[in-house]
Amino acid sequence: MKFASVTVSWGLPDETVKALRSLAAMTVPPDLIICVDNGSSAEDVSHLRANMPEGTVLIEVGENLGFDAANNLGMEYALSHNADWILLLNNDATVQRDCLSRCLAEALATPDVAIVGPAVTFTDQPDLLWFGGGKVSDWFAYPRHRGLRQPAALPPPSSDVGYVAGCCALLSAEALRSVGLFRGDFFLVYGDAEWCQRARAAGWRCRYLGEVLCQHAVSASAGQRGSLGLTANSAYYEGRNPLRFALETPQTLRRLTRVTGILVVYGAFNAWRVIQSRQRSVAAAYVQGLADAFRGRMGKRPTLRSRATLALAESSW
Repeated sequence: MKFASVTVSWGLPDETVKALRSLAAMTVPPDLIICVDNGSSAEDVSHLRANMPEGTVLIEVGENLGFDAANNLGMEYALSHNADWILLLNNDATVQRDCLSRCLAEALATPDVAIVGPAVTFTDQPDLLWFGGGKVSDWFAYPRHRGLRQPAALPPPSSDVGYVAGCCALLSAEALRSVGLFRGDFFLVYGDAEWCQRARAAGWRCRYLGEVLCQHAVSASAGQRGSLGLTANSAYYEGRNPLRFALETPQTLRRLTRVTGILVVYGAFNAWRVIQSRQRSVAAAYVQGLADAFRGRMGKRPTLRSRATLALAESSW
C-alpha cells in the first residue's frame, strides 16, 4: 500500500515548512510528500525549497489557481505515482505523529470509505475544537462543524458524517477515480463539502475519526489567524459556491429547498459574520458572490466589482 500527502502553499513559507515536517515526522510517513506552490514569491519559494523535508516533491504553479485546483494537481501527481491513499493537509496545519496510521485504520475498518478525517483543534487554542465532523443537509445544503469551540478533551465520537474538512483528510484513490477530483472552478470554500456530497450520492461513505490528530491555525493565510470571521475574499466564495451548488441540483424540489437553505439559513449565519467584520467591502463581496452564483460565473473572484453590486451592498449596510 502506497501513501502520499498533498499540501498547497500560498505564502506563509514558515507555516508550510512546519506542515511538511509534521508529515515527515509521522510514525507512518507518506511515501510521497507533495507540495503545490500556488504562485508564491520567488523569495518564499526559495525559503520553502531550502527548508522542506528531503525528498519533498515541489510543484511550482506560478500563479494562484485556488485551493481546489492546486490540490487536484497534487492528487493527480499522487495518483499517477500509484498512491492508494492521499492525505490532504493545509499549509497552516500540523498533524500528530500517528495521524496517518489512525486515519488509515479507521478507513480500513469501515467498508466503502471515500474519505476520513480526525478531530482538529485551533493551533493557538489547542484545548478547543475547530472540527469534530461535518454536517451538511441533503435537503438544505448548508454545512456546519460539529463541536466548534467545544472542549478538545471530549470530541464527538467517530461516525459517518456529511462531509470531512479538507484541512486534514485521507482520501481513497479508488474513490477519487470513481467520483472525480475537486471542483477547480470553486477556487476556495465548499469544495470539500461538495466532493463529499458527490461521493455519498455515488454510494461512498465519509468518516470522521473522533481523535484529536491535527491542529489548524485557522485563517492564517487570510491574515486573520484563529478567526472565524470573513474577509472580502472569503465572503465572496462563501456567498457564491454553496449557492451555485444548490442551483445546479437536478431535481426541482431539492433544488428549491437547497437554494432556500443557503439563502436563508446559511445566509443568516454569514450575515452575522459580515456584521462582525464591520467592513462594507466584506458585505459587497458577499453580495457579489451571490450574484455571480446566479450568473454561473465561477473561478477566481473578479478583481473589479460592478457599481450596481457595490451600491446594493452599501445601501443595505
